[in-house]
Amino acid sequence: MKAEIISVGTELLLGHTINTDAAHVARALSSLGIDLHHACVVGDNAARLEECLRAALQRSDLIITTGGLGPTNDDLTKETVARVLGLPLEEDADSLRRLREYFGDRPVGENQYKQAWLPRGSHAFANSVGTAPGCAAPAEGGKLVILLPGPPSELLPMLHDEVVPWLARKTGPLHPPPLPSKIPGRSRWAASIAPPAF
Repeated sequence: MKAEIISVGTELLLGHTINTDAAHVARALSSLGIDLHHACVVGDNAARLEECLRAALQRSDLIITTGGLGPTNDDLTKETVARVLGLPLEEDADSLRRLREYFGDRPVGENQYKQAWLPRGSHAFANSVGTAPGCAAPAEGGKLVILLPGPPSELLPMLHDEVVPWLARKTGPLHPPPLPSKIPGRSRWAASIAPPAF
């Protein structure tokens, strides 16, 4: 299986934020024996993201995007992926329930609700920290596009608790990188697996 990472975010492209997400995803793919062939960064621009997605689908079996799933107007990843795959967005009941539980009695805007809409046929990945669920959307030829949130505090739990085990069931035996079995705190967990600074 050939994989590709597409990191979405103008802050990554311009160097304002270090792209640690790609490193975490790359290590997770390696633990599964999945070959990572390409990785790219694209800004918050739907047309350029669509170009990257179409190129990735031509050469890779698994595409993982990070970022662009939130409630703001420049969070365009999910809508762009759905358009490229020809899949309508549909409300996911579990994601909507989790969103309502997250906000409790606080008012929820329309932009927040849009996070519970996923491409048809997707497998949803719960966000245990934030509001935007991830998902695995089916593509032609048995290919997959996995969408993950951008903030590392949200991506890391979703990646290791949900996405890696789900992919392992599809790809065979799991050889995970060393991670703490219990997480005393999200920041300490992220620090424990962060690459050394040079």
